[in-house]
Amino acid sequence: MPIRSWPFGARRTAAEGMSETKTFSSTTDQFDMIAPRHESLVSLCAEQTPVHPLGSKAQVLLCSVFGPYAQDDEYGSRALNPMELYHNQVTRTQGPFSLRMFHRSWGLMLIQANISAPCTLLDFPTLDRFVEELQTRKYDVIGISAIIPNLFKVRAMCELIRRHQPWAKIVVGGHVANVPDLADRIDADFIVKGEGVAWFRRYLGEDETQPVRHPLITSGIGTRNVGITVKDRPGDVAATLIPSVGCPLGCNFCSTSAMFGGKGNCIYFYRTGDELFEVMCGLEREMKVHSFFVMDENFLLHRRRALRLLELMQQHGKSWAIYVFSSANVLRSYTIEQLVGLGVSWVWMGIEGCNSRYVKLQGIDTKELVAELQSHGIRVLGSTIIGLEEHTPENIDEAIEYAAEHDT
Repeated sequence: MPIRSWPFGARRTAAEGMSETKTFSSTTDQFDMIAPRHESLVSLCAEQTPVHPLGSKAQVLLCSVFGPYAQDDEYGSRALNPMELYHNQVTRTQGPFSLRMFHRSWGLMLIQANISAPCTLLDFPTLDRFVEELQTRKYDVIGISAIIPNLFKVRAMCELIRRHQPWAKIVVGGHVANVPDLADRIDADFIVKGEGVAWFRRYLGEDETQPVRHPLITSGIGTRNVGITVKDRPGDVAATLIPSVGCPLGCNFCSTSAMFGGKGNCIYFYRTGDELFEVMCGLEREMKVHSFFVMDENFLLHRRRALRLLELMQQHGKSWAIYVFSSANVLRSYTIEQLVGLGVSWVWMGIEGCNSRYVKLQGIDTKELVAELQSHGIRVLGSTIIGLEEHTPENIDEAIEYAAEHDT
């Protein structure tokens, strides 16, 4: 059954299919988005990007890797790479009680919403559906986004593009771009590391500094547990909010921080609380939501923006709920009243071990912090990295037990 989003301006989006091999497709003139009045995208990429000869008239196809997913086949392993975020990382050992849900390719949706060139997004296609697209419509630029375990699928897709549309320029991005010898392993014209909106705007000869339009993104699709699928009615599922990417703390194990410049770097889409409030009001209005999954590596680190957002929420009587990623030292820099006022109701926090040398944990009693947050109704998902420099066969069990003792 198709999913329709609420119209905004002259654009709307269409998504097709609701199975594990579902395909979502949309074109530029069908895409919902929220545009703030101001704020420009600042890119960390200083390298010269060529401009496509057709500029913003180029036909663009953006695509995630093809399904089926989580299979023991020539492209990957069901055990090593389950498809879903929670089932892959957080609840994968909980059997039938594992939280199951799907997530759209948010980065591709953001790129599509922020280029003026005609653009089609093919999300979660089957291999046959991808080939059908190549055989039935001509494209000048084809972008593929993937994570590292799907490298073999990216290689196969590049080969298919060369066979069916040899004139098309192939752009590969996402975490797979961080594979050191990727250029030798796939046949692509460009490998883009980092933020993709600015790169595509430059490549298509568009204004890189124009405001960032926020697409309407439902945070999760097909949520289910113990075999029961939760109904996705308007307003029941949080909207995804993407204020910025990258984390200035730059922990040495963090691939997402490294992807956007590493320590000391961050790319803002919305730099001020006023801009963010405007976007959230738009999402609330168009999607009928009152909760937001904030896809930002350390949202509360940007204190001035967060406190201005709090001020505006209080002025306008907004009792929103937000789900955030944050570090312990940043959480401790706020009063519990400020966190509750912002609507923080869920936080993913890194624990990283009792003898961690990370600045974000220095001087913080994380067990006490977790207990305090939970006592005020804030749910905590605690995570810890196994295999840090100080971990040895002799102390690894102790490190795991320390993390579990937080009872998150």
